[in-house]
Amino acid sequence: MSEDAIVQTLREAIDPAMICTDDGTRAFMARDALHPSRLPAGEPVQPVCVVQPRCTEDVAVVLQIATAAKCPVVPVGGGSGLMGGASSVSPGIVLDLRQLQEIEIRPADRMAEVGAGVTIKALNEAAEPHELMCGHDPWTVAVATVGGTISTNSLGYLGGKYGAMGDQVLGLEAVLPTGEVIRTRAVEKASTGPSLHPLLVGAEGCFGVITRATLRLVPMPQTRILQAWAFRDFASGFAAINAILDAGIRPGLLDYGDDEPSAAHDPPCTLMVSYEGPKAVAQAEAKAAAALYAQYRGQLSPRREAERFWQERHASGDAYARTRAAGQPWNRQRPRFDYLHVALPPSAVLTYRRQCLELLAQQKCQVHQSGLWDHAGLFSLSYSIGSGVSRQDIHHALLTACQDLHGAMEYCHGVGTRLAGLMRREHGAGLDVLRRLKRDLDPNGILNPGKLALSSIDTETA
Repeated sequence: MSEDAIVQTLREAIDPAMICTDDGTRAFMARDALHPSRLPAGEPVQPVCVVQPRCTEDVAVVLQIATAAKCPVVPVGGGSGLMGGASSVSPGIVLDLRQLQEIEIRPADRMAEVGAGVTIKALNEAAEPHELMCGHDPWTVAVATVGGTISTNSLGYLGGKYGAMGDQVLGLEAVLPTGEVIRTRAVEKASTGPSLHPLLVGAEGCFGVITRATLRLVPMPQTRILQAWAFRDFASGFAAINAILDAGIRPGLLDYGDDEPSAAHDPPCTLMVSYEGPKAVAQAEAKAAAALYAQYRGQLSPRREAERFWQERHASGDAYARTRAAGQPWNRQRPRFDYLHVALPPSAVLTYRRQCLELLAQQKCQVHQSGLWDHAGLFSLSYSIGSGVSRQDIHHALLTACQDLHGAMEYCHGVGTRLAGLMRREHGAGLDVLRRLKRDLDPNGILNPGKLALSSIDTETA
């Protein structure tokens, strides 16, 4: 079926007002927050059209048409992903889900029924009068949608206490490529065979399009104690973090890092941390943690430093939200800048950090920050690549070094197109299992092609 025929078929099946074919909208919706210079294939491909469904039934109709036409469909939420998971790699239909805006707060159940297009900020605004909140607090809270954050299983500032976005999901409604709608029962625990909704968590829209979710809500903390601690070097603070985790203390916020480390220089580190919940519990945790920090020569910094960090934690995401709302691409990028977010057994973190610093020093690359987020095993690194050095080669070397230490190559942003080339190395024979699931659920391969290396024709080399 030709592109014109696809658009015409859509116009006959759904309200034509939901279909956008102008060049500006198509170009804007073809990419997410990943800069095109980091896309393996370069610039995104112009989609055939953008469809903005208003309900689950609209999504089902679009997918039925796309399956019959063997036309790719890319589900898009807030577009704040950093791995190209919402980028168009072949001409198709972009499914802009931001019109799915239903919100129903169920305070007696501590749950919310939420459309896939609802932002986390809007969800929190609806839950706040009931003294409830979502446990997921991403940097892009103003633009990140429920469907998008579930599809990447993203992590936020409160993940140390409440977990990732997938941990907030109790049930899902999703549309399969055939147009069939599945709904899972939203309960805390069921023992009725394998749960279906986890199959869609982190799947980046490759198995089905999430249209609605039932999310767990948590009580707003009675008290939130914010602190900043200084440690003389990375290893000291790392040992202190492990000590509080060993003691069973689970901070809400745990953001730890340094500035400008190198193989020859180990600078001081700062820990931003919160203890939250009932006042007595938060105070007891803060007191017990302080005693452990002192054992590792931690120094309590002025409280205003932690409060400023907390108040400004969404600043970058808010800037992206304003840019996105204005219909402008997100092009903020330092020259040759790059980053990684990997998950490791905590016992391997110091070894991996040393390997990274040594490898980057050998390649004359500058490291800007190294650190941990939410847990002792979630390690992040940002750096600038030296002249004459291949971005792809450096990134590949850093990620495979993590895998060699039994780590996972990403803990926050998903795989998208950028990391698809390492999926075989990450999953081994498990990738073949995922591919069989993909073929069974999506035999024509229409849903979000090129992501997660779920087709044998996708690249398998990073």
